[in-house]
Amino acid sequence: MGKIRKYFEKINYHTLLKYFLSYFFLLSFLLLCFFIAFRKQLRTAYSTTRDNSIQEKLLLFQQSFNNDLDHVFNIHYNLSNNPNLKMLRYSPDSSWYSSLSISDMREFVSANPLVSDIIYIQNNGGNILACKNYVYQSKGEYYLSINQKTLKIPVGKYGHDNKNSIIYVKNRDLSLLLLFPNVASKKYELFYVMDSDEILTRFNNMLSEEISGVYLSDGENNMISAGNGTGRFPGEQRAVPAAGQINSFGLRKNDEGDEIIYTLPLHSNLYLTVYFSKDILLQYASKAFLTMYLVFAAAGCVGLVLILFGMKLTYSPLHRLSKKFIGTKKDNRGLVSQLDSAFSSALEEQKKLQEKIDKYHSIMKESVLDTIVNENGEEITSENMDRLFNGEPGSLMFVIKISAPEEGEGMASVTRSFQNFFLRAFPNNDSFCIRLEITAEYCSYLIYYGGQDQDKVNVLKFLLNDYYKDTGCRIALSNGSSSPLDIPDLYANAMQAGNGRDSCGMVFYDEMDTHNDSAYKYPYEELGSFASLLSQLKFGEARDSVTNFFRTLDQSDFPAFYSRSVLTEVLTTIITSMNQQNIRFSAYNNIYFEVLYYIRSFSYAEKSGDIQSHFILLLTLFEDELANLTIKSNELLDFINQSYTSSELSIAMMAEKFHVSIAYMSYLCKKYFNENFSEYLWNLRMAKAKELLRSTSKPIEEICLDVGYENVSSFRRKFKKELGVTPSQYRNGAVPEKEKGRT
Repeated sequence: MGKIRKYFEKINYHTLLKYFLSYFFLLSFLLLCFFIAFRKQLRTAYSTTRDNSIQEKLLLFQQSFNNDLDHVFNIHYNLSNNPNLKMLRYSPDSSWYSSLSISDMREFVSANPLVSDIIYIQNNGGNILACKNYVYQSKGEYYLSINQKTLKIPVGKYGHDNKNSIIYVKNRDLSLLLLFPNVASKKYELFYVMDSDEILTRFNNMLSEEISGVYLSDGENNMISAGNGTGRFPGEQRAVPAAGQINSFGLRKNDEGDEIIYTLPLHSNLYLTVYFSKDILLQYASKAFLTMYLVFAAAGCVGLVLILFGMKLTYSPLHRLSKKFIGTKKDNRGLVSQLDSAFSSALEEQKKLQEKIDKYHSIMKESVLDTIVNENGEEITSENMDRLFNGEPGSLMFVIKISAPEEGEGMASVTRSFQNFFLRAFPNNDSFCIRLEITAEYCSYLIYYGGQDQDKVNVLKFLLNDYYKDTGCRIALSNGSSSPLDIPDLYANAMQAGNGRDSCGMVFYDEMDTHNDSAYKYPYEELGSFASLLSQLKFGEARDSVTNFFRTLDQSDFPAFYSRSVLTEVLTTIITSMNQQNIRFSAYNNIYFEVLYYIRSFSYAEKSGDIQSHFILLLTLFEDELANLTIKSNELLDFINQSYTSSELSIAMMAEKFHVSIAYMSYLCKKYFNENFSEYLWNLRMAKAKELLRSTSKPIEEICLDVGYENVSSFRRKFKKELGVTPSQYRNGAVPEKEKGRT
């Protein structure tokens, strides 16, 4: 003992070991006492719990059985009113209605597993129908044959005398459980063969191993069916309680010492009896207690040996780790207190670092815009700043340079007219513009174009062309970009386009023949072209573009982050285009997450083939899903032809109808009809008015309303300006000025 004590002192953990041993032996003693007490109380405590559980299962089974029985009665109601069976009563010799009736009865049998057969007997015509078995009549009695075994069916006794009765019928060879629902007419009998084994099978699925027997009996103490439980008495037959001892209104329980007998009425003359054995559970529990205690003792012995050699190894890494946080300076506090203080300091430093990062983000945003926003530029609100750097997918930024016309009121008037024009073109707050600078010769604006419109570049060009025609202001537009880091380049491109315009009133940077040459850089232009192809739904060219991206990445040894960034941009462009076209996310979410996992988690060399095939598959899905979603020209034509008679028809009304922006709808009309919407609508109304003037005698005021004009004088004035003659003159056969040259 002295040597052991000295050995503990050398380890320097003898105090901890003393605590461990004392707790271990105390716990072992308490556990042994618990086992003994638990074993004694098992019959009362645990058995009560199991008893409640079994009663709940029985009541649940009773409710389920009643629901299925109600389903059978619903089947009976439907069959009683079945048109084929009704026709068979009036045409008893019809084989056609017999065949249809049997087919209907088989469908009802398949709908409820409790029913194994349906039997229909027509008294006057002698028709006997059954779904599965053979039923025949002999000497005024009816018999059912199953596997060459015959059983007489008491049709006359139970068919109408007993309503909704379940009858157990048997002889030496065969036994059946029959359900006789109430039949309104005495001209026929309709009853059902119940599957008693199915009832027991359903209940056996709910049982535990303490159940030693399950029996199904009738009100005359006949054993209908017996199912073996999983207890220690498999196959043993028991005597079911007499009918007089059964409570026909609810569950009855009899405690017989070693067993509890439950009897549950399922119907007026159908009962379920269950035997629950207490000793089975007790045997299993005793065996489990002994095994558990032996394992606990063995584990304690092994743990004692491991603690002697492992405690020092356990504490040493903790001490080494604590030195990294705390340092080597002496501290009289405990190790836990020192670690808590160190972690608190680390969290505080992390918080300060995050504040510095957020501040740097803000400075970075401001510095990007400060490079181009002059002193006379517009102040950028925090909301617009956040939208620039955290804009929705598909948004683009442009810089526009506007020069005043040769004859005008100056740049102040130009800025006001452009801002008013922009508010009219983008009324839904999806987009905004910010004035970057204003001089005596020109002003420049940053345009943020958001929303779900497709082909934003061409839409903006179309709108600026209208502004140029209305005001005469010369315009230079940069290329578009989705990154605010490109705003300085966009500004430089707009200035380059404006300085090289010669005498052109409209100059677009992306249409210029010469650009500033630079070394190879991030493929903004290729990605923009790819996005444009998708917006124009050119899927064949888009697939070629994807192939070119991968060919470029294969030909050069780019850094991993570059390849990952390009692939992510391509994927984002595809998904953004699909979202803009309202493609269901559920149609492609699995492919999207899988390819995103490949891009983020593997090198380009490992998964380039899989990523490329997934991109092509996404484009194929995009094309397939888009078949019924794109706004076609014929859809616009149909809507306009149906609505041109309404004075409320406008570009805004059409945009609301097709759920797009006004700017995009205006662009679609120009694209499909080769003229502005207002011009197309006026020409359509003019053609209809000319037709009505020549082919009808309607008053001009009525014709004016028929083509969508409420102001008659305005219509007359515009009609004469367009054709050179008044509506009345045109009706009387006058030749319009435009048509004189043709004649």
